[in-house]
Amino acid sequence: MSLFDIIIKIKYKILNDEKSVLMKMNVFDQNKPRKINSKNNIFAEFLQKSGLYDEIEITKDNIFHLIDLIDGKVKIDEFCPSCKEKRVFEAKPIIFYKYLEQENLHIPNSLAEELEFLQQLGISKTIKTEDGSTTPLWDWTNWQVEEDCRLMVFRFSCSMDESHKLDYIVVTDGYKFKKVGQFPSVADLSFPELKEYNKILSKDDLKEFRRAIGLFAQGIGVGSFVYLRRIFERIIDTAKGKAISDGVFDEQTYKDAHVDERIKMLANYLPKTLVESPVFYGIVSKGIHELSEQECIDYFPVLRDFIFMILRQWEQIRKEEEAEKQLKASLSKIANNIKQSE
Repeated sequence: MSLFDIIIKIKYKILNDEKSVLMKMNVFDQNKPRKINSKNNIFAEFLQKSGLYDEIEITKDNIFHLIDLIDGKVKIDEFCPSCKEKRVFEAKPIIFYKYLEQENLHIPNSLAEELEFLQQLGISKTIKTEDGSTTPLWDWTNWQVEEDCRLMVFRFSCSMDESHKLDYIVVTDGYKFKKVGQFPSVADLSFPELKEYNKILSKDDLKEFRRAIGLFAQGIGVGSFVYLRRIFERIIDTAKGKAISDGVFDEQTYKDAHVDERIKMLANYLPKTLVESPVFYGIVSKGIHELSEQECIDYFPVLRDFIFMILRQWEQIRKEEEAEKQLKASLSKIANNIKQSE
Protein backbone atom coordinates (compact mmCIF):
# COMPACT_ATOMS: atom_id res chain seq x y z
CA MET A 1 0.00 0.00 0.00
CA SER A 2 1.44 3.37 -1.03
CA LEU A 3 1.79 6.34 1.32
CA PHE A 4 -0.94 8.13 -0.63
CA ASP A 5 -3.34 5.22 -0.12
CA ILE A 6 -2.56 5.18 3.60
CA ILE A 7 -3.31 8.91 3.87
CA ILE A 8 -6.63 8.51 2.05
CA LYS A 9 -7.56 5.58 4.31
CA ILE A 10 -6.78 7.63 7.42
CA LYS A 11 -8.82 10.59 6.15
CA TYR A 12 -11.73 8.32 5.34
CA LYS A 13 -11.55 6.83 8.83
CA ILE A 14 -11.53 10.32 10.38
CA LEU A 15 -14.65 11.26 8.43
CA ASN A 16 -16.48 8.18 9.73
CA ASP A 17 -15.18 8.72 13.28
CA GLU A 18 -16.47 12.31 13.23
CA LYS A 19 -19.82 11.08 12.00
CA SER A 20 -19.99 8.46 14.81
CA VAL A 21 -19.16 11.08 17.46
CA LEU A 22 -21.87 13.44 16.20
CA MET A 23 -24.41 10.64 16.17
CA LYS A 24 -23.56 9.68 19.75
CA MET A 25 -23.78 13.29 20.89
CA ASN A 26 -27.27 13.73 19.44
CA VAL A 27 -29.88 14.01 22.18
CA PHE A 28 -32.21 11.63 20.37
CA ASP A 29 -29.60 8.88 20.26
CA GLN A 30 -28.75 8.96 24.00
CA ASN A 31 -25.93 6.44 23.41
CA LYS A 32 -28.43 3.64 22.95
CA PRO A 33 -28.25 1.46 19.82
CA ARG A 34 -31.31 1.72 17.60
CA LYS A 35 -33.44 -1.42 17.44
CA ILE A 36 -33.31 -3.06 14.04
CA ASN A 37 -36.06 -5.43 12.90
CA SER A 38 -34.88 -7.74 10.16
CA LYS A 39 -38.48 -8.80 9.43
CA ASN A 40 -41.85 -7.03 9.09
CA ASN A 41 -40.22 -4.15 7.27
CA ILE A 42 -42.81 -1.80 5.74
CA PHE A 43 -40.83 -1.17 2.56
CA ALA A 44 -39.84 -4.82 2.07
CA GLU A 45 -43.49 -5.86 2.37
CA PHE A 46 -44.39 -3.18 -0.15
CA LEU A 47 -41.82 -4.52 -2.63
CA GLN A 48 -43.16 -8.06 -2.26
CA LYS A 49 -46.86 -7.32 -2.47
CA SER A 50 -47.18 -4.30 -4.76
CA GLY A 51 -47.55 -4.18 -8.52
CA LEU A 52 -45.43 -2.13 -10.89
CA TYR A 53 -45.68 1.64 -10.45
CA ASP A 54 -47.36 1.37 -7.07
CA GLU A 55 -45.93 3.79 -4.54
CA ILE A 56 -45.63 4.34 -0.82
CA GLU A 57 -44.82 7.53 1.07
CA ILE A 58 -41.54 8.01 2.92
CA THR A 59 -42.31 9.58 6.30
CA LYS A 60 -40.62 10.45 9.54
CA ASP A 61 -42.34 7.44 11.10
CA ASN A 62 -41.04 4.87 8.60
CA ILE A 63 -37.69 6.33 7.49
CA PHE A 64 -35.70 3.89 9.63
CA HIS A 65 -37.50 0.98 7.97
CA LEU A 66 -36.13 2.30 4.68
CA ILE A 67 -32.67 2.81 6.16
CA ASP A 68 -32.63 -0.79 7.45
CA LEU A 69 -33.62 -2.06 4.00
CA ILE A 70 -30.91 0.01 2.30
CA ASP A 71 -28.43 -1.25 4.90
CA GLY A 72 -29.10 -4.89 4.02
CA LYS A 73 -30.51 -5.66 7.46
CA VAL A 74 -33.82 -7.04 6.17
CA LYS A 75 -34.87 -10.61 5.41
CA ILE A 76 -37.96 -11.72 3.49
CA ASP A 77 -39.75 -15.02 2.98
CA GLU A 78 -40.34 -15.70 -0.71
CA PHE A 79 -40.70 -18.58 -3.12
CA CYS A 80 -37.36 -19.30 -4.81
CA PRO A 81 -37.94 -20.36 -8.44
CA SER A 82 -34.49 -21.99 -8.56
CA CYS A 83 -34.86 -23.98 -5.31
CA LYS A 84 -38.57 -24.49 -6.03
CA GLU A 85 -39.16 -23.98 -2.32
CA LYS A 86 -40.09 -21.16 0.04
CA ARG A 87 -36.82 -19.59 1.20
CA VAL A 88 -35.48 -16.74 3.31
CA PHE A 89 -33.88 -14.03 1.16
CA GLU A 90 -31.34 -11.63 2.66
CA ALA A 91 -30.92 -8.05 1.44
CA LYS A 92 -27.59 -6.64 0.26
CA PRO A 93 -26.47 -3.19 1.46
CA ILE A 94 -26.47 -0.31 -1.02
CA ILE A 95 -23.32 1.82 -1.27
CA PHE A 96 -22.65 5.20 -2.80
CA TYR A 97 -19.39 6.91 -3.69
CA LYS A 98 -18.48 9.97 -1.68
CA TYR A 99 -16.32 12.42 -3.58
CA LEU A 100 -13.20 13.76 -1.82
CA GLU A 101 -12.45 16.95 -3.76
CA GLN A 102 -8.87 17.50 -2.58
CA GLU A 103 -7.79 13.99 -3.53
CA ASN A 104 -10.12 13.84 -6.57
CA LEU A 105 -11.29 10.41 -5.44
CA HIS A 106 -14.65 8.67 -5.01
CA ILE A 107 -14.69 6.62 -1.80
CA PRO A 108 -17.30 3.85 -1.30
CA ASN A 109 -19.57 4.58 1.64
CA SER A 110 -22.71 3.12 3.19
CA LEU A 111 -25.83 4.91 1.91
CA ALA A 112 -27.75 3.74 5.00
CA GLU A 113 -25.15 5.23 7.36
CA GLU A 114 -25.30 8.52 5.48
CA LEU A 115 -29.10 8.68 5.68
CA GLU A 116 -29.09 7.76 9.36
CA PHE A 117 -26.47 10.42 9.99
CA LEU A 118 -28.75 12.99 8.31
CA GLN A 119 -31.63 11.91 10.56
CA GLN A 120 -29.48 12.26 13.64
CA LEU A 121 -28.65 15.79 12.53
CA GLY A 122 -32.36 16.54 12.12
CA ILE A 123 -32.20 17.41 8.44
CA SER A 124 -34.99 19.58 7.05
CA LYS A 125 -35.71 21.83 4.08
CA THR A 126 -37.28 25.28 4.03
CA ILE A 127 -40.60 25.77 2.29
CA LYS A 128 -42.73 28.86 1.71
CA THR A 129 -46.22 29.01 3.16
CA GLU A 130 -49.23 30.72 1.62
CA ASP A 131 -48.63 33.92 3.60
CA GLY A 132 -45.08 34.20 2.21
CA SER A 133 -43.29 33.13 5.37
CA THR A 134 -40.93 30.14 5.52
CA THR A 135 -41.10 27.03 7.66
CA PRO A 136 -38.83 24.00 8.07
CA LEU A 137 -40.08 20.65 6.72
CA TRP A 138 -38.67 17.28 7.72
CA ASP A 139 -36.63 15.64 4.98
CA TRP A 140 -34.97 12.26 4.48
CA THR A 141 -32.17 13.07 2.05
CA ASN A 142 -30.04 15.99 0.84
CA TRP A 143 -28.28 17.13 -2.32
CA GLN A 144 -25.19 15.02 -1.62
CA VAL A 145 -27.01 11.67 -1.86
CA GLU A 146 -30.19 12.72 -3.63
CA GLU A 147 -29.10 11.25 -6.96
CA ASP A 148 -27.99 7.99 -5.29
CA CYS A 149 -31.43 7.71 -3.66
CA ARG A 150 -33.36 8.58 -6.81
CA LEU A 151 -32.83 5.15 -8.43
CA MET A 152 -32.10 2.20 -6.15
CA VAL A 153 -31.81 -1.52 -6.77
CA PHE A 154 -32.61 -3.74 -3.79
CA ARG A 155 -30.81 -7.04 -4.24
CA PHE A 156 -31.82 -10.12 -2.27
CA SER A 157 -29.99 -13.46 -2.21
CA CYS A 158 -31.42 -16.85 -1.30
CA SER A 159 -30.09 -18.05 2.06
CA MET A 160 -29.57 -21.55 0.62
CA ASP A 161 -27.70 -20.44 -2.51
CA GLU A 162 -26.44 -16.88 -3.00
CA SER A 163 -26.52 -17.28 -6.78
CA HIS A 164 -30.34 -17.30 -6.57
CA LYS A 165 -31.33 -13.64 -6.77
CA LEU A 166 -34.42 -11.52 -6.30
CA ASP A 167 -34.13 -7.87 -7.41
CA TYR A 168 -36.41 -4.87 -7.05
CA ILE A 169 -35.90 -1.52 -8.77
CA VAL A 170 -37.24 1.62 -7.13
CA VAL A 171 -37.44 5.28 -8.12
CA THR A 172 -37.94 7.96 -5.48
CA ASP A 173 -39.45 11.35 -6.25
CA GLY A 174 -39.58 13.65 -3.27
CA TYR A 175 -41.26 11.57 -0.59
CA LYS A 176 -42.63 8.96 -3.01
CA PHE A 177 -41.07 5.48 -3.12
CA LYS A 178 -42.22 3.86 -6.38
CA LYS A 179 -41.60 0.29 -7.55
CA VAL A 180 -40.69 0.29 -11.25
CA GLY A 181 -39.13 -3.13 -11.77
CA GLN A 182 -38.83 -6.65 -10.38
CA PHE A 183 -37.10 -9.89 -11.38
CA PRO A 184 -38.29 -12.60 -11.13
CA SER A 185 -41.74 -11.10 -11.66
CA VAL A 186 -44.71 -11.41 -9.29
CA ALA A 187 -46.16 -13.97 -11.68
CA ASP A 188 -42.90 -15.98 -11.80
CA LEU A 189 -42.82 -16.17 -8.01
CA SER A 190 -46.49 -17.16 -7.69
CA PHE A 191 -46.91 -19.65 -10.54
CA PRO A 192 -44.68 -22.40 -9.08
CA GLU A 193 -46.56 -22.17 -5.79
CA LEU A 194 -49.81 -22.90 -7.63
CA LYS A 195 -48.48 -26.32 -8.60
CA GLU A 196 -48.85 -27.35 -4.96
CA TYR A 197 -52.62 -27.19 -5.42
CA ASN A 198 -53.01 -29.06 -8.72
CA LYS A 199 -54.95 -31.79 -6.92
CA ILE A 200 -57.66 -29.45 -5.68
CA LEU A 201 -57.73 -26.93 -8.54
CA SER A 202 -58.78 -27.72 -12.10
CA LYS A 203 -56.60 -26.79 -15.06
CA ASP A 204 -58.99 -23.91 -15.76
CA ASP A 205 -58.63 -22.63 -12.20
CA LEU A 206 -54.83 -22.78 -12.37
CA LYS A 207 -54.82 -21.01 -15.73
CA GLU A 208 -57.13 -18.26 -14.52
CA PHE A 209 -55.24 -17.76 -11.27
CA ARG A 210 -52.09 -17.24 -13.37
CA ARG A 211 -53.96 -14.72 -15.49
CA ALA A 212 -55.18 -12.85 -12.41
CA ILE A 213 -51.66 -12.58 -10.99
CA GLY A 214 -50.22 -11.67 -14.38
CA LEU A 215 -52.75 -8.87 -14.91
CA PHE A 216 -52.05 -7.49 -11.44
CA ALA A 217 -48.30 -7.51 -12.15
CA GLN A 218 -49.01 -5.41 -15.26
CA GLY A 219 -51.09 -2.90 -13.31
CA ILE A 220 -54.49 -4.14 -14.49
CA GLY A 221 -56.76 -4.27 -11.44
CA VAL A 222 -60.35 -4.78 -12.60
CA GLY A 223 -59.37 -7.58 -15.01
CA SER A 224 -57.56 -9.45 -12.23
CA PHE A 225 -60.72 -9.28 -10.09
CA VAL A 226 -62.75 -10.97 -12.84
CA TYR A 227 -60.56 -14.06 -12.65
CA LEU A 228 -60.47 -14.10 -8.85
CA ARG A 229 -64.27 -14.14 -8.75
CA ARG A 230 -64.47 -17.00 -11.25
CA ILE A 231 -62.00 -19.05 -9.20
CA PHE A 232 -63.98 -18.36 -6.03
CA GLU A 233 -67.23 -19.39 -7.68
CA ARG A 234 -65.73 -22.69 -8.85
CA ILE A 235 -64.33 -23.41 -5.39
CA ILE A 236 -67.87 -23.14 -4.00
CA ASP A 237 -69.32 -25.22 -6.85
CA THR A 238 -66.78 -27.99 -6.17
CA ALA A 239 -67.95 -28.16 -2.55
CA LYS A 240 -71.56 -28.09 -3.78
CA GLY A 241 -71.00 -31.26 -5.80
CA LYS A 242 -69.87 -33.14 -2.70
CA ALA A 243 -72.78 -31.84 -0.60
CA ILE A 244 -75.39 -32.82 -3.20
CA SER A 245 -73.89 -36.30 -3.58
CA ASP A 246 -74.16 -36.65 0.21
CA GLY A 247 -77.84 -35.67 0.02
CA VAL A 248 -77.46 -32.53 2.16
CA PHE A 249 -79.66 -30.51 -0.25
CA ASP A 250 -80.81 -30.67 -3.85
CA GLU A 251 -79.57 -28.77 -6.92
CA GLN A 252 -82.55 -26.42 -7.14
CA THR A 253 -82.29 -25.34 -3.51
CA TYR A 254 -78.68 -24.42 -4.15
CA LYS A 255 -79.48 -22.47 -7.33
CA ASP A 256 -82.19 -20.43 -5.59
CA ALA A 257 -79.81 -19.30 -2.81
CA HIS A 258 -77.61 -16.19 -2.82
CA VAL A 259 -73.83 -16.61 -2.60
CA ASP A 260 -73.62 -15.86 1.14
CA GLU A 261 -76.45 -18.36 1.74
CA ARG A 262 -74.66 -20.97 -0.35
CA ILE A 263 -71.55 -20.56 1.76
CA LYS A 264 -73.58 -21.21 4.93
CA MET A 265 -75.17 -24.27 3.31
CA LEU A 266 -71.69 -25.60 2.50
CA ALA A 267 -70.10 -24.80 5.86
CA ASN A 268 -69.10 -28.43 6.43
CA TYR A 269 -67.56 -28.72 2.97
CA LEU A 270 -65.53 -25.51 2.76
CA PRO A 271 -62.33 -24.34 4.50
CA LYS A 272 -62.92 -22.52 7.77
CA THR A 273 -61.42 -19.24 6.52
CA LEU A 274 -63.87 -19.02 3.63
CA VAL A 275 -66.91 -19.75 5.82
CA GLU A 276 -65.86 -17.14 8.39
CA SER A 277 -65.11 -14.47 5.75
CA PRO A 278 -67.97 -14.57 3.23
CA VAL A 279 -67.36 -10.91 2.26
CA PHE A 280 -64.77 -11.92 -0.34
CA TYR A 281 -67.33 -12.39 -3.11
CA GLY A 282 -68.91 -9.00 -2.43
CA ILE A 283 -65.52 -7.29 -2.60
CA VAL A 284 -64.49 -8.78 -5.97
CA SER A 285 -67.95 -8.14 -7.41
CA LYS A 286 -67.84 -4.51 -6.29
CA GLY A 287 -64.36 -4.24 -7.75
CA ILE A 288 -65.54 -5.41 -11.17
CA HIS A 289 -68.50 -3.01 -11.29
CA GLU A 290 -67.62 0.00 -9.14
CA LEU A 291 -64.02 0.25 -7.91
CA SER A 292 -61.26 2.05 -9.81
CA GLU A 293 -58.24 0.32 -11.34
CA GLN A 294 -56.02 1.66 -8.56
CA GLU A 295 -58.37 0.50 -5.80
CA CYS A 296 -58.45 -3.00 -7.32
CA ILE A 297 -54.64 -3.03 -7.53
CA ASP A 298 -54.40 -1.88 -3.90
CA TYR A 299 -56.76 -4.64 -2.71
CA PHE A 300 -55.53 -7.46 -4.95
CA PRO A 301 -52.64 -8.74 -2.73
CA VAL A 302 -55.01 -9.29 0.20
CA LEU A 303 -57.56 -11.11 -1.96
CA ARG A 304 -54.85 -13.20 -3.61
CA ASP A 305 -53.46 -14.21 -0.20
CA PHE A 306 -57.00 -15.05 0.92
CA ILE A 307 -57.38 -17.47 -2.00
CA PHE A 308 -53.99 -19.01 -1.18
CA MET A 309 -55.05 -19.50 2.45
CA ILE A 310 -58.26 -21.23 1.32
CA LEU A 311 -56.25 -23.49 -0.97
CA ARG A 312 -53.79 -24.38 1.81
CA GLN A 313 -56.64 -25.30 4.14
CA TRP A 314 -58.43 -27.26 1.44
CA GLU A 315 -55.25 -29.13 0.55
CA GLN A 316 -54.88 -30.06 4.22
CA ILE A 317 -58.47 -31.34 4.25
CA ARG A 318 -57.77 -33.38 1.09
CA LYS A 319 -54.63 -34.91 2.63
CA GLU A 320 -56.51 -35.83 5.82
CA GLU A 321 -59.34 -37.42 3.84
CA GLU A 322 -56.82 -39.37 1.77
CA ALA A 323 -54.97 -40.50 4.89
CA GLU A 324 -58.27 -41.54 6.49
CA LYS A 325 -59.23 -43.49 3.37
CA GLN A 326 -55.88 -45.31 3.31
CA LEU A 327 -56.11 -46.04 7.03
CA LYS A 328 -59.60 -47.52 6.67
CA ALA A 329 -58.41 -49.66 3.77
CA SER A 330 -55.45 -50.90 5.83
CA LEU A 331 -57.68 -51.70 8.81
CA SER A 332 -60.12 -53.53 6.54
CA LYS A 333 -57.27 -55.57 5.05
CA ILE A 334 -56.02 -56.53 8.53
CA ALA A 335 -59.53 -57.53 9.56
CA ASN A 336 -59.91 -59.73 6.47
CA ASN A 337 -56.53 -61.37 7.13
CA ILE A 338 -57.53 -62.14 10.72
CA LYS A 339 -60.89 -63.50 9.58
CA GLN A 340 -59.27 -65.80 6.99
CA SER A 341 -56.80 -67.16 9.56
CA GLU A 342 -59.54 -68.17 11.98
